[in-house]
Amino acid sequence: MSLARSQVIPELPPGVKTAVTVGTFDGVHAGHLAILEQLRQAATSRDLRSMVITFDPHPRQLLQPESDIRLLTATRAKLRLLAETGIEYTAVLAFSREFSRVSAERFVIDYLIGRFNMNCLVVGYDHAFGRGRVGGEKVLAQLSRAYDFDLIEVPPVIREGAPVSSSRIRRALSEGAMGQAARLLGRFYTIGGKVVAGAGRGKVLGHPTANIRPCELGKEVIPHGIYAAAVDLDGVMMPGALHYGPRPTFDEQKSTLELNLFDYNGDLYGRELDVAVIERIRPILSFAGAQELVSQMDEDDRMIKKILKRLGPELKPAGHAV
Repeated sequence: MSLARSQVIPELPPGVKTAVTVGTFDGVHAGHLAILEQLRQAATSRDLRSMVITFDPHPRQLLQPESDIRLLTATRAKLRLLAETGIEYTAVLAFSREFSRVSAERFVIDYLIGRFNMNCLVVGYDHAFGRGRVGGEKVLAQLSRAYDFDLIEVPPVIREGAPVSSSRIRRALSEGAMGQAARLLGRFYTIGGKVVAGAGRGKVLGHPTANIRPCELGKEVIPHGIYAAAVDLDGVMMPGALHYGPRPTFDEQKSTLELNLFDYNGDLYGRELDVAVIERIRPILSFAGAQELVSQMDEDDRMIKKILKRLGPELKPAGHAV
């Protein structure tokens, strides 16, 4: 999902006063959740409405295209995760080069106060916005006094000896460290996409798969491999095996994302799924033929079922804490 213009979800009624936080919120991870909790508390104690202001596209996608940033959450998933926290309003601002040149002071005056009627601003410990990211703690403190709004700074969430950040999570995912990523996110990492028609080979091999077209093609963060996975289908977590990568046994080099849900016979074509990627089982391997591949897939399934059984109550619908 990409937005052509700014929008507020749901529409903000005229005259409503808000407590606001601003950021990209990529991943809506454990550090973000601490900020959002402070935002809810600030709004409640001041009789304000809670509001998140975020951006589409991600600023680095526009200003640093050479970084080829791999987002943890597409806009659709981010909006869902934000809504699940109980935040009342989300404003998605269309980010452009022109917008990037707006100063911190003009952003506060024209957007936060003028457009969204902000009375309280909640920010993370390392937050900065405005042209050149000069709107850090010192500048925001000056602006809060000048324009009479409350300013709350939220300390970092420390896990495994360092602050939780989107970059740490990307690094963990790029190494296939799904458990570490889940601890930093506060939930299992998910890949969102739409089920599309495939070659049908999985069914022939006795391991029928749903072929998933990711929301952001070519932007997957995890390495190629076979993963223990699960999908929330109508409130029930259905376990399965996820293949991400080429099919060297059949001389197919194109990367595909294929999910085999255990003991599920329903029709998933056309559905949008959020696949919880739980643990990397092995890399992609080339086998001598179909029978050798099937034997390995059977072994993969046994291993995945053991992993998911061990997780037990931790295996919750996407968006819930692990």
